[in-house]
Amino acid sequence: MFNKIKLGIIYMKKWPLEPLLNPVFPENRAKRAVEWACRILPPFIVFIVFWAIYQGGGFKGVPLLFALGSNFPIVIVCVVFLLSLPLQGYYWFYKRSVTRLNKKQELFYQNLCKKLDRPHKAEPTMQDLEDVITDGLVRLDKEFLKEL
Repeated sequence: MFNKIKLGIIYMKKWPLEPLLNPVFPENRAKRAVEWACRILPPFIVFIVFWAIYQGGGFKGVPLLFALGSNFPIVIVCVVFLLSLPLQGYYWFYKRSVTRLNKKQELFYQNLCKKLDRPHKAEPTMQDLEDVITDGLVRLDKEFLKEL
């Protein structure tokens, strides 16, 4: 499972944030959402823990273990849920990276491989398409994206 999440992170980081790809692929929106979640969730987790301590009287002199005592199961469930959100995004990126291309995308992939003088695979996946698109953005003009 951790290897799949690691591959999902690699695929997400390598995906180009090109505006011309927005209407065709959901990766741009998902990448922004996962990055936003990774940035915004830690303050929420800290807030939940401090709120549980406050509700238990932890800031009024009650020892910490007693302050968290009644709220502890709820706090753990909330924290685990919030930590799982980015992991779900990474897993989605993994599943997306091993997805086979449809006919139109496969044709685009083969044409782009010919333009770049690269060998193409018989059964390409989204990861292969991402590699070719990234190489095409470096070596070609962005006009090739309009063929999608």
